[in-house]
Amino acid sequence: MTFFVPFLYSGLILFCAYFSLWAIADFLLGNPLIALLFLPFAFRLGVNLHTSKRFWWVSYGAEFSVLGLLAYSFPNEYYLPAALISAVSLPIIFLIKPYYQGNEVYKLIIQGGLALVIGAINGLIGSLFSFSFLYLFLVSFTGMVLMLPACFLVDEYLFKRPWVPLTAQLIDKPISLRAKHIFIYILLFLLNIVIQIYTPEEFHRFTLFFLSVPIILLAYVYGWQGALLGTLLNSIALTATMGSFSRGALTDLLLSLSGQTITGIFLGLGIQQLRDLNQSLSAELARNRQLTRKLINTEEAIRQEISRELHDEIGQNITAIRMQASMIKRIEHSPKISQGVGMIEQLSLNIYDTTKGLLNRIRPKMLDDISLQQAIENLFLELDFKTHGISTALFWENKDNVRLEPIQEITLYRLCQEGLNNTVKYAEASTVSLSIMIGQNIQLIIQDNGKGFDPTKVKQGLGLKGMQERVDILCGTFQLISHEKSVSSKQHGTTIKITLPRN
Repeated sequence: MTFFVPFLYSGLILFCAYFSLWAIADFLLGNPLIALLFLPFAFRLGVNLHTSKRFWWVSYGAEFSVLGLLAYSFPNEYYLPAALISAVSLPIIFLIKPYYQGNEVYKLIIQGGLALVIGAINGLIGSLFSFSFLYLFLVSFTGMVLMLPACFLVDEYLFKRPWVPLTAQLIDKPISLRAKHIFIYILLFLLNIVIQIYTPEEFHRFTLFFLSVPIILLAYVYGWQGALLGTLLNSIALTATMGSFSRGALTDLLLSLSGQTITGIFLGLGIQQLRDLNQSLSAELARNRQLTRKLINTEEAIRQEISRELHDEIGQNITAIRMQASMIKRIEHSPKISQGVGMIEQLSLNIYDTTKGLLNRIRPKMLDDISLQQAIENLFLELDFKTHGISTALFWENKDNVRLEPIQEITLYRLCQEGLNNTVKYAEASTVSLSIMIGQNIQLIIQDNGKGFDPTKVKQGLGLKGMQERVDILCGTFQLISHEKSVSSKQHGTTIKITLPRN
């Protein structure tokens, strides 16, 4: 007995839902038999499509119970076409059910095909009993276009989503109600009512087009689910505001509802696909950015290790060479040996200086010993701006004393190093200023009053390309502004503006 209790409750719920949908459809269409094809049959198809085959007898039991009740209440009506249509749909849904799986786009396509096939079959069966084929097809198709996605939506959100049981552990956790969504839906519902009631009579033919605005808005915000809700909202509003319908008005209404629903679903699917694509692209960009950061950090770690090893090994070897040369110099006092020893010492010092310069290019050791600001200030000394007659200025702003990541520090140092090196070599400037502001983003501005150049005509060298690549790696922006020096032009020089994200 307990085994049948859930089926009894389910059957009772389906019976009430089925009968309620029939009452709405009968009020709208004014025909008890055709009303069955509009919402109730479509509802039963949606339930069967989203439930296991062993439960179909419950939905069919509810349907035939309603048919029996209607036959008892309206004995003058002929219900054989309805029973025949219901029976014919069973093998069709049985054949379609195994293929109804995959993503939501594929499922919606199957629903559309099913609506076309069953709508055509309903029209053919109805035409055998003196009903209009096109009218029955339109009624059936519109009802399935409305109900099948609605059943899919209910199944997806009520039965496919994980539900968290309300336990004592959740008592202290606040419940966040999404009132904004409810408010938007109510506002659009009221807008529907206002449009239908207060639209001037000469615009009544265009009322249904005005009602597409809420569908578009809901589709834009919530995807195809929102478009479906907007169409259901429109149908409720139309039913509530219009007392009676002629056959022509009903046809226009059904065409409008089916057209709006299909258009809205496709519009929502397109918007949803674009959003999913943007999210996947954003996730992929974030992943690539993280991988790039790890790659640069690994590269800098390897550079640091190589620099340290070379510095220690070459420094020790050169010291040993000089010591051996000094020993030889003490033992032998001939002019030739003294000259050779002096040459060895000089060459060893040259090797040391050259290696030190190369090691500094591989990995500036001073970044491990002093702050970034001090290291950048030291660049002015290394590049010998004073000897070249170039006055320098450094503006540093870091109000919150933000600690930059190693990759950001080395990138900033390299950008400053390359930009200042270009100024010394090519700009022929008398002043150069370097500005660094660290806040939500990192901003770097390198500006000189040199001769400038035309960026569209002059091919950028490896220095500027290297700077651009470093900025691109950290997803920053690189802007180059240069004005050539001429008699008519008072402003000349080159400005490089770089913005790097903090995170």
